[in-house]
Amino acid sequence: MRSTRTLWRTIGTAALMATLLLVGGLVYALNDVINPKPAPFAQAEEPPPVPAEQKTSIDIVALGDSLTVGTGDVSGKGYVQNVKEKLASATKKQVNVIGNYAVNGYRTDQLLAALQNAKGIPYGIEKADVVLLTMGGNDLFAIGQDVLNAGSDQLDPAKVRDRLPEPLKRLEQILTKLAELNPKAKIVYVGVYNPFYNIPDMRPATVHVQEWNDQAFKIASRFPNMVVVPTIDLFQFGIDNYLYSDHFHPNQAGYVRIADRVVQALE
Repeated sequence: MRSTRTLWRTIGTAALMATLLLVGGLVYALNDVINPKPAPFAQAEEPPPVPAEQKTSIDIVALGDSLTVGTGDVSGKGYVQNVKEKLASATKKQVNVIGNYAVNGYRTDQLLAALQNAKGIPYGIEKADVVLLTMGGNDLFAIGQDVLNAGSDQLDPAKVRDRLPEPLKRLEQILTKLAELNPKAKIVYVGVYNPFYNIPDMRPATVHVQEWNDQAFKIASRFPNMVVVPTIDLFQFGIDNYLYSDHFHPNQAGYVRIADRVVQALE
């Protein structure tokens, strides 16, 4: 008889414990439904950047003046599109021009202001693998009464020389800004040439143009990702074969010559 009571007592105790566990589990489950807790937050890690040599594409951003626009090239390519095609052929990679921010007539003061104030241009530069730049021709050769000989309608080389200091300061700011925006991109500054080399009175201006290019080289040499591509010699002999009818901008053949130099620098 005692053993029977003990058995029933044991069974009752087990049943009570099971009931309590069931009720406890139900309460816990209801609380989890009524007051859900957020899942632990796991921050997604950004994939490491792909080294330039391993990328299967090259993104180009171009900026500057009418030379980067391609003014004077009847094909519409200018040197930028020629660089795109020639670089793709040389590297066997897909080359994209993701932005061309060049403006006809741009001077150093205008480009510097655009780099400091515009949101789109710095963003594009930060995404680029290659940055192409032409700048300085309008600062040195812009037609106006302050650069003409007093007794003629010809440009005065001495006045071209007088124009150098202030634009060069701004060029230094521009190149420095580009290097800050993208220290990993290859930044190519296309040097200035003398479009009036075959005019005897303007031939001495070539010396001052070279002074500009020399200073640009000194600035660029401070940055390991920057190079100056010379063009002054491309427009000396047979200059009429490589200039547009305005005697200022390159023609189609002239832009191809510039593009060849740029691609050689990038390879």
